[in-house]
Amino acid sequence: MGSLKSKFRFKDLYRFAGFKFCDSFVENDSILVVLKRTRETGKCPCCKKRCRYIHNRYRRKIRDLDVAGSKVYLEFVSYQLDCNCGYGGYEVLEFCDEYSHHTKRFEEKVVVLCTMMCIKDTAKEMRIGWETAKNIDKKNAKKYIVDLVDVSPKRIGIDEIAYEKGHKYLTVVRDVDLNKVIWVGKGRKKETLDGFFKELGIEKSWRIGQVVMDMWDPFIASVRANTDAEIIFDKFHISKKINEAVDDVRKKEFAKADKEERKLMKKKRFLILSRQKRLDDGKRETLNDLMNLNSNLYAAYILKEQALDIFDEENVETAIKRLHRWFENVAKAGIKQFQEVVKTIQQYIYGVYNYFKHRLTNAQSEGFNNKINVIKRRAYGFRDLEYFKLKILQSCGLRHPQNP
Repeated sequence: MGSLKSKFRFKDLYRFAGFKFCDSFVENDSILVVLKRTRETGKCPCCKKRCRYIHNRYRRKIRDLDVAGSKVYLEFVSYQLDCNCGYGGYEVLEFCDEYSHHTKRFEEKVVVLCTMMCIKDTAKEMRIGWETAKNIDKKNAKKYIVDLVDVSPKRIGIDEIAYEKGHKYLTVVRDVDLNKVIWVGKGRKKETLDGFFKELGIEKSWRIGQVVMDMWDPFIASVRANTDAEIIFDKFHISKKINEAVDDVRKKEFAKADKEERKLMKKKRFLILSRQKRLDDGKRETLNDLMNLNSNLYAAYILKEQALDIFDEENVETAIKRLHRWFENVAKAGIKQFQEVVKTIQQYIYGVYNYFKHRLTNAQSEGFNNKINVIKRRAYGFRDLEYFKLKILQSCGLRHPQNP
């Protein structure tokens, strides 16, 4: 064990409240820095006062940030207090948490790296175990997240995302105006969303003016039970059902088609589902040839284009009139797949009307869903669901100003 000659290089690096640099030693491939106490009192975490009554003294050795590629450990004496306020436990230290085996700055670096790379790579970079890296990130993630106590949303969006195979979902709630995720819950039942409103509080819940979501009955029931908000159904969810109807017609017509027709219809799915106004001249011509070939597919395509154009209509009254005319067109066309779509829309017509009125969608949620899927892939699947929820909030939610 040899003493380092250039001790002055460490003095500023290892100067903490109540401690000063004392000595340093090289131990194999690591550096041991010894800290000396500058006070004989310890700070009470309850009353925040200095306490002179020391119940016990014990020596701690914790990991700090590396220096010149060598691991650094800090060794110092810590106090267990008997404070006049009634507290009997460990003192507050500026540079490390109670029971932690690492300094705060070491843990902060782990947290930052975990936002940029997978846990496995973070553990390799910091030369710690995978489980250690995860536990550090999980413990510190909460410091970066704004709690529901500090949020008062006026408009929210509700969506769900699968976190595991077998229809296992998370319910994700975002503040539309802030464009941030504010809550994540396990499952997509009424009780799941009830949990959000319970955490938010009755007063804040009843201040919510609009809720945009899919046509999912458990969520609708929860919103009606806990708020006085207008329910808006996401137009992209309705568009998805309309596109699914067109695709179903395409599949059935393809199954009935002869060999020559199949050649023309093959690999045209995305062309049929695309909006006509977004096609170039070449693709539009190919689409017209296909539509002329099959009358049923042509009728389904026209109904799809009519419906999607209605959702682009800016005038509320005009949009509602056009929607009801579209219902009549579907009835005349007699296409079963579209009749099912009409039944669904008519069942939830109030939320469709509210879309025309407020023009709110869950489009921003799709961006969050992409981020969440990246987080999931980065960790090769999260077995610790609570940690996964924290990572979603850390990446997509509000962050404290002191931890941007």
